[in-house]
Amino acid sequence: MEKSKKQYFNEINIMRGMAVLCVVIGHSFISTATPTFLGFVKSFVYCFHMPAFFFISGFLEGENKRNFSEKKQVIVKKAKRLMVPYFFLTVISVLLKLLFGAFARNPLNYSTVVVDVLIGRNNPNGGLWFLYALFIISVFGILFDSVNRTALTGAMFVLYMLNAVFFKQFGYIVGFFFSYAWIYFMGGAVRKHLYEKIKNSELLLSAKGLVIIVAVSVGYMMLAFVKIYESQSWILATAVTVIGVFLLFVIAVQIEHYHCGEKLWMLLGDYGMDIYMIGYYVQQAIFVVCGKILGVDYLIYAWLMLIFGLIAPIFLSKYFIRRNRVLSMLILGR
Repeated sequence: MEKSKKQYFNEINIMRGMAVLCVVIGHSFISTATPTFLGFVKSFVYCFHMPAFFFISGFLEGENKRNFSEKKQVIVKKAKRLMVPYFFLTVISVLLKLLFGAFARNPLNYSTVVVDVLIGRNNPNGGLWFLYALFIISVFGILFDSVNRTALTGAMFVLYMLNAVFFKQFGYIVGFFFSYAWIYFMGGAVRKHLYEKIKNSELLLSAKGLVIIVAVSVGYMMLAFVKIYESQSWILATAVTVIGVFLLFVIAVQIEHYHCGEKLWMLLGDYGMDIYMIGYYVQQAIFVVCGKILGVDYLIYAWLMLIFGLIAPIFLSKYFIRRNRVLSMLILGR
């Protein structure tokens, strides 16, 4: 059995930082049926930011062949890391909605809340579905860690296509597995087969490479615009997802190479889990106070949600949550 050395990838941490920024953006603005700048920005980041998190998780997992005892230990660690925050923050969200239900965007459904939480559907904190889905996909990957990641990517992509065309399961754990497992395992395949090639590519890391990425990014935004406002094709949506995730990955490699804003992206990456877990509550508080109670203009409180949704979680986590063992375990799974 091969033992893999734990590696730290600056590029992946930068990519996580960019993805979590997209999460905060997505939770700050309102999507619109007709094109508006902020409406497009929100819909645009939703094209790729959650798939990017699954890609990152699969990339970091890589290929590890474990015996039964090791599988058990890793699954327990995953449960502590993902499911403890999932259930703790679900309870917090339920209590908050019981107290402030009149201001909630999505009121609590008392009759189905227990079942919803157990199957990952309509969680009182909408963002927590990711933890549940990632746990299930991760456990599947651990149980089948002897299978080549490229082969698993192919098999999961077939399931994804079958779901898009025939099964049409969405919005709960089975649908999440069908929708995102292939991207998770694609992360592991990219780490094995493409990471070193991209990281050491003279073309991508040259001035010409920067021009190419800028041109591709512009073309990608145009393609995303078509996907958002013109076409409901799952084939187009899949292409937009894959291109977006790879583009984010390549941009992260370039940022790491040129050290362009690297410290900021690394900071956001280091506090990615913290921002994802805590930012929701900061943003909802701003929405309720500024939007619902004080009637502040949307453009003002939306930008406040973006700014403080990034800054406040870092401050709270650095000086309070990470310094308290119990809070760190319950909120961050650390």
